[in-house]
Amino acid sequence: MSLSAAKDQNLNLVLQLLAPDAAAAVSGGDQKTLWIVDESLPVTSVMTFPGVDSLTALTNRYDVYTDLQAKQVDTILSDFDFSTLGKFSRIVYRISKEKLVAHHCINQAIRHLDEGGELIMIGGKQDGLKSIAKNAAQTYGQKSNTKKVGNTYLATLARPASLNAEQQLPCNDYGTLRQVEHKGVRFHSKPGVFGWEKVDRGSELLISVLPTIKRYMKSVGSVLDLGCGWGYLMLATKEWDVETRCATDNNIAAVDAAKKNFADAGLNVDCVTDDCASEVRGRFDLILCNPPFHQGFAVSDTLTEKFLAAATRLSRRSTRAIFVVNQFVPLEKHAGKYFSQCRLLLAEDGFCVYELRP
Repeated sequence: MSLSAAKDQNLNLVLQLLAPDAAAAVSGGDQKTLWIVDESLPVTSVMTFPGVDSLTALTNRYDVYTDLQAKQVDTILSDFDFSTLGKFSRIVYRISKEKLVAHHCINQAIRHLDEGGELIMIGGKQDGLKSIAKNAAQTYGQKSNTKKVGNTYLATLARPASLNAEQQLPCNDYGTLRQVEHKGVRFHSKPGVFGWEKVDRGSELLISVLPTIKRYMKSVGSVLDLGCGWGYLMLATKEWDVETRCATDNNIAAVDAAKKNFADAGLNVDCVTDDCASEVRGRFDLILCNPPFHQGFAVSDTLTEKFLAAATRLSRRSTRAIFVVNQFVPLEKHAGKYFSQCRLLLAEDGFCVYELRP
């Protein structure tokens, strides 16, 4: 295990719980374990996983899916859709950053436990684990069972003797796309998608410079939205005469929302679920990007470089890549490794918009 993994107590605790001897202590014999995993754990830092023969992982992130598959873990990629899953003696879950996602996963996990099975939740105090676990225990008629392990917390819930449809944590009908209106913009989105209920201010500023950018380009025959979310940046090109449009995101829920919004707008867009455009081929005249700077609960500077590297790979000599980042993200520092020109176009409301040229 790498040093970075050793420093993550949540990950260490998860690995202990996945181990077959830990499972046997709970189930008293043969068992099947479901591991609910999203971006909150640095799984790439782990070379092998314990108990892979009896382990199934469920994730909504393409990079997590491909990484676990490569390490022989039976992994399902979906928007936390439990409908095809059977029953498990244990379900292990490092709670998600988005509260409504956590509620949905807990509600579904409880219903996919064998009789006598346990849902084991892990998270820090700052993640809201204690309050989520307390509310879950009350909802399912159990005593709160949370203990501190180092600097993190572990909570367990058993499958209730009986369950009814109304007995669940509020999750805002998680599995359904819903129409949202913000700043006069109507779109479809859902919990778990970045900025799902709003028009992101950084993206708004990026769009404000596009008319000027387009005016000075000879032609815009192809556009890539790198990290598309629910599709706001691509939708800004609706009136443009563009032959090829591509939008990609690591989160399968975001791609589903983007597909719906593009279809509603009458846009023909190739929507791809992948890891920072790893499966996208070809070159684009214009690349639009509002890259994430969080990896789960933690700020990750390496994400900036990852998106810059993808943008330069998908650029031709005349390409313009327009990035917007929070002002504390050192994009200029990293951009020189990938692009010959980096020009600040706009600095406002804590965001910076840059034009990058190969």
